[in-house]
Amino acid sequence: MKCPYEPNIFCPYRRITEHRFRYDGPLPLSVNTKEIRLSNNKIDEYLRIPVYTGKISPEIIENINNNFYNDIMEFKTEIEKSAEDNWSKMKSEGKAPIPFQVSNIYNTTYNNNGILSTTLLYQELINGINNFIKTSYNYDLSTGKSLSLKDLFLNNVNYKEVLDSIIRNQLAINPQDYFPNSLKNFKGISMDQPFYLDDGNLVVFFGFNEIAPISSNIPTIKIPLSEIKGYLKPKYCFNC
Repeated sequence: MKCPYEPNIFCPYRRITEHRFRYDGPLPLSVNTKEIRLSNNKIDEYLRIPVYTGKISPEIIENINNNFYNDIMEFKTEIEKSAEDNWSKMKSEGKAPIPFQVSNIYNTTYNNNGILSTTLLYQELINGINNFIKTSYNYDLSTGKSLSLKDLFLNNVNYKEVLDSIIRNQLAINPQDYFPNSLKNFKGISMDQPFYLDDGNLVVFFGFNEIAPISSNIPTIKIPLSEIKGYLKPKYCFNC
């Protein structure tokens, strides 16, 4: 089947873009990739870990890089254990085990104005079934703080109400892009709703096959910052 998401080692239909900086001007941080490869009769594994460098606090840089490293290594440990268990189960049932295939890519979506946004996309091909998991990381580089949606908005703003209204509107305008009854079933974003920033947008995303069918991309709702500038803290209103 054709991979509907960002390509990786097991989805060779398009060239890999591991990190893209979509804006002009100097970059506060640079990034290199640490690769981890493993191939045996239980698993084929290709993982990429972003390693950032730049002229900010060494403690902040170290903390950010440790977060990426620890999370990816936790995924690695868990998937390898699952592959081991699957291999043992298939052998005990007299079946020929199929090695797991797992990989990831990362994308630096915003790296300016003292803010870093990065997404990680994991792919798992397990017994012929594809699955994709997307996560995001958003940091204020002046403090090293991991940003939540709430942090972006003025203190007196009901940010959940604002975003829920915009998302419902987009679900209504483009019903063909989502599951039937997605608008009816949408209960609002969660308190820890994943998001990232790109060049001039706040992007809220959902899980694989959550509100849209497998044939589409991992569902995202892209909200121009200029559309919500009256609700945002000034430091997060880029290009508004």
